Amino acid sequence: METLETLHKAALDAVTAASSPADLEQLRVEYLGKKGSLTGLLKSLGQLSAEERPKAGAKINVVKEEITTLINQRRRDLEAAAMAQKLASESIDVTLPGRH
Repeated sequence: METLETLHKAALDAVTAASSPADLEQLRVEYLGKKGSLTGLLKSLGQLSAEERPKAGAKINVVKEEITTLINQRRRDLEAAAMAQKLASESIDVTLPGRH
């Protein structure tokens, strides 16, 4: 499970450092996608003994949920910042005289 902890830390750092929704989508695919790192760990559960499997699966699922939540939160934050920037750049001063 050392790789799970390392993977968890790397994913959290990468998501926090992401600067655009496209970067976040790439990270989502990299960690949670069909051939993603966490998906690979879930697929490797079959190699573990029957006693270890539920514990390892639960740990992996907790990490997966945390990464998913963090990606979604970061995406909302980036989109809100982009919207605020767009609104600020398109503001109209209604106190100025109109065009004739």
